[in-house]
Amino acid sequence: MGQSRDAVCPRPARVVSWTFRFDTGPQVWDWTTGPPDVRALRSIRAPRSTEKSRHIPVQAHSVTLDGPIRLESGLEHDLVRELDRDPDVKWMVSQPVRLGLRTANGRSRVHTPDLLVLGRESAVTIWDARPVDRQDEKFVENRDLTEAACVDVGWGYRVYGGASPVRRDNVRWLTAYRRVMPWYPAARDELVRICRDPGATVGVVLDADRGAGHLVSAMWHYAWIGALVVDLDQPIGRTTPIRALRGMQ
Repeated sequence: MGQSRDAVCPRPARVVSWTFRFDTGPQVWDWTTGPPDVRALRSIRAPRSTEKSRHIPVQAHSVTLDGPIRLESGLEHDLVRELDRDPDVKWMVSQPVRLGLRTANGRSRVHTPDLLVLGRESAVTIWDARPVDRQDEKFVENRDLTEAACVDVGWGYRVYGGASPVRRDNVRWLTAYRRVMPWYPAARDELVRICRDPGATVGVVLDADRGAGHLVSAMWHYAWIGALVVDLDQPIGRTTPIRALRGMQ
């Protein structure tokens, strides 16, 4: 989904400061006291649009948060949709920190990453979202410095460069089935029975629905959460293979 930056950084972090925002306001963090309570973090800045902006800020709904999250671009929205499908993601906050960095030539620079994600076992990952074709020299320098800063404090760092148009459209489609409906648990056993067959396809599920719609909508929901697997990087049609993960069986 993204470009992992979890490898050991080739040079030490050049970080002047980490500034987080809490309910009481912004605070320059003293790491000698340990990491902050990330669930208490608030966005360090409010996304806004100007006449020179490349993107229009949006307020998106996050299933993980069961509420809104303010984002600065459509690419960030794509990233949040991908993360909302990940059962290991427990919480997230946008524009989570303002980093005071020192570049190789000694200049000061401020960088605000796009997202902080809390995962299983309290693992923290900082994300930057930038299209691959716009990852210029300045971004690369910020990326390397931010990665080094994260490694230094035991956090992960990743870059999201975007998905293919096909995957983007498929994930958008599945978001219509994010919410659990009362009939989904009852449809689960029939879906498992169908998708246990090595030759199972989306068309087989469509035919088994008998026009009621319950099985089809349940199929898309379980595909959203990843319990049923289809290749989201390919167009989905009647011949698309579908299988159930062992955890669903």
